[in-house]
Amino acid sequence: MQAGTDPNNPALACGEEPEGFRLARIRDLQDLEGGVYWPRLQPHFLNPHFKLLRYKIQEGTGSDRTPRVFSVRGASGVGELDVAYIADRLAATLTVTESGIPDYCLTAVSRGALEFGGGARTVLGIDRSVGLVYRGEPGTTLSATGSHERLSLWIPAKSLNQRLAALLGGPVPKDLAFEPVFDWGAMPAQSLRRLMKLMVEELGAPTPFSGSELASRSFTDLMLYTLLRAVPHNHSDHLARTGSSAIPGTIRRAEAYIHAHLEEPIALHEVAEAAGCSVRSLQLGFRRFRETTPLASIRLARLVAVRDALRSGDIAGTVTDLALRFGFTNPGRFAHDYKAVFGETPREALRRDSGHRRPGR
Repeated sequence: MQAGTDPNNPALACGEEPEGFRLARIRDLQDLEGGVYWPRLQPHFLNPHFKLLRYKIQEGTGSDRTPRVFSVRGASGVGELDVAYIADRLAATLTVTESGIPDYCLTAVSRGALEFGGGARTVLGIDRSVGLVYRGEPGTTLSATGSHERLSLWIPAKSLNQRLAALLGGPVPKDLAFEPVFDWGAMPAQSLRRLMKLMVEELGAPTPFSGSELASRSFTDLMLYTLLRAVPHNHSDHLARTGSSAIPGTIRRAEAYIHAHLEEPIALHEVAEAAGCSVRSLQLGFRRFRETTPLASIRLARLVAVRDALRSGDIAGTVTDLALRFGFTNPGRFAHDYKAVFGETPREALRRDSGHRRPGR
């Protein structure tokens, strides 16, 4: 993240524009309220239903004649997720119009405050200490104070329902409905906050997630499962109930799937489908029979695959290239994890194993 950002807030530091975003700096009130800035945000937010988001400035722009930027809109994305950056000098209201938006929106405020409401819903106050999750139902409003800044992550309903069904082990009987306001300081939400910070860091990198589709998809998967665990919703009680532990055969099928897809994106619901169980049962099974988690097992299997490639000489390019091949996008963290497991760095292993192999072998 850029220098000066707030380490305790999941959004950006006050007054900073994000790197890695397409930005529209708005000086004309009609540009904002008419939505004519939307083309400047492409290739993000391409779904036509986002045009149903309408903004209106709620205070005067001042008497000076010098053109000033009074709003900044930014857009970026991670896989199937659209990420929005909003910074307003003047108080403004967002309204979801017409038929509404099926997506869910996770919002983190870094400056100023919000009032969230719509229809008969009680108006709720949002500031830096609390997060907001809502669905784009018709009539939903977000009223921001002047000098306001926030980050919003738009998540397709289909994607969340897919992960929820995997956790529940079957179809979702009712539409997912979150308790809209949650405390960023609560233990479950802290993991979600760290993931949002990591997302902003990666989007600001020259090549987010090192250009790895595997890493991007895995991050999306982790973000959505964490959201479903961190923020209360109408299926939380069901998720909290103890499910049946996966039998050893299920674990073996899961591990076989993992080893067959080490160079591809692996989502937990895909592992569960291959194993013939729910994600919840998969997690319980790995905890009971392997004393670990599925995600940790995937990571360890990929580290072992890197070690085997180093030993066999199956490496084209650098150690970093090999790490990327198996989904490790942070070279420093990869080297640390490799040494923690095998007692030596990948480069030490490469030098040692290269010396043991005969020329031409």
